[in-house]
Order: sequence, then structure tokens, then C-alpha cells
Amino acid sequence: MGNINNSCQLSNYSKRNVRIFVADSALEIDAFIASQPGDDSTPPEGKKFSFKSDIKCIRVLASQTQEVPWEAHHFLSVFVESEDNKNICSKQILHNMVLSSPVTVLLYDV
Repeated sequence: MGNINNSCQLSNYSKRNVRIFVADSALEIDAFIASQPGDDSTPPEGKKFSFKSDIKCIRVLASQTQEVPWEAHHFLSVFVESEDNKNICSKQILHNMVLSSPVTVLLYDV
């Protein structure tokens, strides 16, 4: 008898909120986030990236666990929200991890 679970789990044990994206094909980073316009004096490390609103995501709040729908051969990407603004991406955790079977992802210090 095989695994009968039809969902993945993401347990966010960190103090930051994260966003999960599940796609049916591998997507480039710019499918999830967009650079915010700045002036020419803004250094590259000072640029902010906002989450695109037209792509479906699942938010997992700090210290929460969330089930994520699983479908074979889909791709999982996880990004951390800014502490100051939930619409700003502060960093990437996973990008295009292939879901060959249901998994559990544990996040601690992001």
C-alpha cells in the first residue's frame, strides 16, 4: 500500500510569513515577483521586489502549518515576505522544486 496523502505540508516555525506558489511548469523568478521602479540612485541591493497579484499563492503565517494541494510533477516555490510590508518579497527559499510525491517542508530560521 502506497502513500495515500494528496497534499503536502509546510510548517513555518520561523518568525516571518512566507508565500507558496505551486505551478504546473517551471517558472522563472519574474513570474512571481516584479522589481519596483526606483530612481537611478537606488543601488541594486536596495531594490525591492513585490509579489505579483495575478498569480495564485498560499500564505503561511509565522508559527503556522498549512496544507498545500499536491499534484504529481508540479513545481513548488517558497518566498519570504518582508517584515514591514506583506506585499514585498525579502528572499527566496525554494524555486521550482519538483513534487514527485507529497512532501513536508519545515522552515525554521528564514
